[in-house]
Amino acid sequence: MILIIIDYLNKSNTDKLQRRLFCTILIFFITSAFFYFIGIFLINISGRFGVVSVYAADNAHFLFQALAFYYIFIFVDYIIYKESERTNKIIAAALIIIVINILILIMDFWASSNLNFASNRSFWIESRNYIKFTLCYLPMIFMFCNFFTSHKADKRAHKKTVLLFVSMSFLGLFFDAVFNTAKLTWPFLTMALLYAYFVIIRTDIQIDKITGIGNRYSFTEFINKLSQLKTNESYAIVIIDIDHFKEINEKLGHKEGDNALRDMAIIIKKCIFHSDFAARFGNDEFVLATKSINELEKLMNRIQGAINLHNEKHIRPFKLHISYGYDIFTTNTNQTIEEFLAHIDKLMFKSRENRRRTSDTAIGADL
Repeated sequence: MILIIIDYLNKSNTDKLQRRLFCTILIFFITSAFFYFIGIFLINISGRFGVVSVYAADNAHFLFQALAFYYIFIFVDYIIYKESERTNKIIAAALIIIVINILILIMDFWASSNLNFASNRSFWIESRNYIKFTLCYLPMIFMFCNFFTSHKADKRAHKKTVLLFVSMSFLGLFFDAVFNTAKLTWPFLTMALLYAYFVIIRTDIQIDKITGIGNRYSFTEFINKLSQLKTNESYAIVIIDIDHFKEINEKLGHKEGDNALRDMAIIIKKCIFHSDFAARFGNDEFVLATKSINELEKLMNRIQGAINLHNEKHIRPFKLHISYGYDIFTTNTNQTIEEFLAHIDKLMFKSRENRRRTSDTAIGADL
C-alpha cells in the first residue's frame, strides 16, 4: 500500500480528485492496519491497561477501516460519473455518517467500564460489533445499487472492475469471519487495491490531460470495438472543430487556447446523453458517437445553444465558434472506419470553409 501511494503521488498529471480519493483510501487502510498490528502487540499485556489499550486499538482499527470503505464507495461513484460536484456532495453526506460513527464509538468506549473480551480479545467476536460491522460495509450495498442503476454508457467497461474489486475486498473478510481468523483480510484488501491501481493507470492513458474527457486512444479503442461487431448497429459520428483556434493561441497565448479546449469539452459533456461517447480527437477537434440518430439535430442545436450562451457571458477574451460534419456509421459493413472518418473530416472541412466565407471577418473581430 505504501509503495502504491508513493508511486501514485508522483503522477502529478493524473485526475487530481481521483488521485486524492484513492490516496485517501490508501492512507485510511494503512492507518487501520497500523492500529490492527498495535492491537496484536498489546494483546499480551495483562491487567486493565492491556484490556483498555486493545479495545482502543480495535476501535481505531475499525474506524479507519470504515472510513476507507466509505471512500471506496465515493471513489467508485466518481469513476462511474466523473462529476466532481456530485462527488463533493457524497463526501459531505459520508462525513456526517462518519461523525455519527465516531460518536457511537466514543460513547461505547466510555460506557464499557467493565470490558469483557473473549480469550483472544478479537474485535469481531462480540455480538454488539455486528452493528459496527454493518456501518462499516453498508456503503458497499449502496455502491452496488448505484452502479447497477446507473445509465452511463461505459458502465459495461466498469462492471468487471467493480465486481472484482468488491469481491476481493470481501473475500478475506468472509473467510476470516467463517474460520474465526484474522490472517486473510489484509492480503485480499491489498490485492484489491493493487488491481484498482492498475485499472486507474490504464484509465489515465485514455483521458486527455487538458480537457479531462477521452482522448484519441480511447476513441480508437471504442471505434475498433464497433467495427468488430457482427450485428448491424448504427451510430451517428460527429467531428467538431473549433474555428480560428490557431489565432486564439497566437494572439492570446496557449493558456487561453487550453481554456478554449476545456470550455468546449465542458459544453459537449453537459449536452450529450449518458449513452453517448465523446473524446478530443486531435488538436482542436472533438468527436462524438451517439446511437440517438433521430435526436442528432437536437443534440447539435443544444451544443450550439450552449456555445452561444457561453459567448454571451463574456467569460473569456474570445468567443467560441465551431464547424462540424457528421454521418451514420453502420457496423458489419464493407466500409472501414478509417474511410468513414476521412469522409466525415471532409464534411467538417466543407462546413468550416462555408462558414469562413460568410462570417470570417465577424469571427476574427471576436479575438
